Amino acid sequence: MKLTTVFTLTSAFLVSAVAFAAEYSFESLDSNNDGVISPTEAQVSSELASQFRKLDSNKDNELTPVEFAHFKQ
Repeated sequence: MKLTTVFTLTSAFLVSAVAFAAEYSFESLDSNNDGVISPTEAQVSSELASQFRKLDSNKDNELTPVEFAHFKQ
């Protein structure tokens, strides 16, 4: 029974991540068109905002298209 619950929750998480990726593109989040996503722009999604520091691999407080692509995986 517990394995079924874990599977269901994992599936729901994956579906929500795919739905987010389909809903938002890098270009749609980069509202000022400067080629990066700032922490303020990332606030559109609580999920993206919570992962921002982890995704910002070079720690420059911005997400490049390459860094953002890791969020979509």
